Amino acid sequence: MGVKCQQCGTENIDGALFCDECGASLSAAAALQLPQAAEQAEPQEATLTEAMQVAVGKACPSCGHTNPQDARFCEDCGAALVEVPEVEKPQGAPAAPAVAPPAVMAKLITDEGNEIQLDFGAKSELLIGRADPVSRVFPDVDLTPHGGYEAGVSRKHCIIRYANGQFTVEDLESTNGTKLNGRFIQPKVPHQLNDGDELVLGALRLRFSSR
Repeated sequence: MGVKCQQCGTENIDGALFCDECGASLSAAAALQLPQAAEQAEPQEATLTEAMQVAVGKACPSCGHTNPQDARFCEDCGAALVEVPEVEKPQGAPAAPAVAPPAVMAKLITDEGNEIQLDFGAKSELLIGRADPVSRVFPDVDLTPHGGYEAGVSRKHCIIRYANGQFTVEDLESTNGTKLNGRFIQPKVPHQLNDGDELVLGALRLRFSSR
């Protein structure tokens, strides 16, 4: 039994993919004309839909040529018929988490034993003085609670810096001056500050500790 063209009715030989008369595809027609006896004799045979897929074949996405279902490349143009899985790109080693440098701490100790913390974790210099909301001056270290106003501490009295493992103190032309170990220091000039040194801001005496 041949394959009848659904387009023009011409009988074509078994296995023909295109009609000899009009050139129409015979794949679907051949699949529809599969003998029912064969299906009954072989119960494990592919279903009609599977048979149609086998007969129709695999169309090339590049040129449209019909290829066998198991073909990996087009017989006409050589284009790939199967999707090549994307190779997973190797991921580099995870970046090490950033480690914050340890905070540098120091302190000023009053005669009463009160400790005023100096935290150099966020900045390398701290303004020492007395807060004044009226003039909008807010130093990093406010000595008002420690008798700064009564002792004549200026709003911007001095700066204590930390750099390269060393502390320095610099007077900011304060009204009553800054003493380091009993001597007035020159304004606007950094002076080395060591553990245990005595600072006198105005009349407020403090001991510097880097521990």
